Amino acid sequence: MTQFRAAIIGLTLLILSSTSVAGETVSSPDGNIVFSISTNDKNWLVYSISHAAEAVVSESRLGLRFRQQKGFDSGLAIQKSERRDNDETWEQPWGEQRLVRNRYNELLVALKDADGRRLDFRVRVFDDGIGFRYEVPHQPGFDTVDIVDELTEFHLPENSTAWWIPGRAYNRYEYLYRETGLEEIQLAHTPMTLRTPAGTHLSIHEAALLDYAGYVLDQRRENVFQTNLTPWSDGIRVKTQAPFKTPWRTIQVSATATGLLNSNLILNLNEPNKLGDVSWVKPGKYVGIWWAMHIRDRTWGSGPIHGATTRETKRYMDFAAKHGF
Repeated sequence: MTQFRAAIIGLTLLILSSTSVAGETVSSPDGNIVFSISTNDKNWLVYSISHAAEAVVSESRLGLRFRQQKGFDSGLAIQKSERRDNDETWEQPWGEQRLVRNRYNELLVALKDADGRRLDFRVRVFDDGIGFRYEVPHQPGFDTVDIVDELTEFHLPENSTAWWIPGRAYNRYEYLYRETGLEEIQLAHTPMTLRTPAGTHLSIHEAALLDYAGYVLDQRRENVFQTNLTPWSDGIRVKTQAPFKTPWRTIQVSATATGLLNSNLILNLNEPNKLGDVSWVKPGKYVGIWWAMHIRDRTWGSGPIHGATTRETKRYMDFAAKHGF
């Protein structure tokens, strides 16, 4: 009996020592926004976000898929985590605010699959929203990486109102914003802004887009939008090698629409200035012929009110010279 009990205790300790962390959470400095990451019953890596106890992003999938390698799409276990806080103020060379406060709590989660391959997931939670990204460290088998899909999802509140423009449509980013329910969206460019039934305002976008594909939001299931990366001509989404970092996936959160407008979250997540002294750069004035298209005074195509005729171009040049543009 004693030997049996000893065997049971030993087995229990072995299981405990090999069990990964079930999940992690991190909150904004003011405590209103909470980000949670864990694995679900399908063994997928998932996250959720709450704001003032409201679920603004319900359980949503995370992950990457590759052409050459097995994907980071299931079977990832949390090995450890690191936390740090940051509170600094930096100065813009120009803009709406000269001084910008950069205050957040950060969680870095180290993940590993059954083959020992590593993936890091970093999230920063600000008082005005969240940014998270994937970081693939240097490791064997990742000298060449072709990303064929990013699985990042945003499971948004039902019956939300959205302001959006269609993704990958003929006029690209030059559409007027539509105001609809989520059910009317198939592909949407970012930023996509919405108001939940509880009145919370969200805006989904990205920051630090460097050496990576941009994305549109693709509604794959009801109220669930996935990052749809813009592909190369051969269908590959991103061509890179380890180590690499994805752009930040950003979700600005505010009780009011003006809170989104006043948010510096994306500025804070973009890379710092690498040019050094930029005092020589000055904002300039601009006169543009094609702005008249938006009020239908001119047309893009040829015709009686075509915008870029020689006569019209000279008129704009004379105006700019006269008024110091």
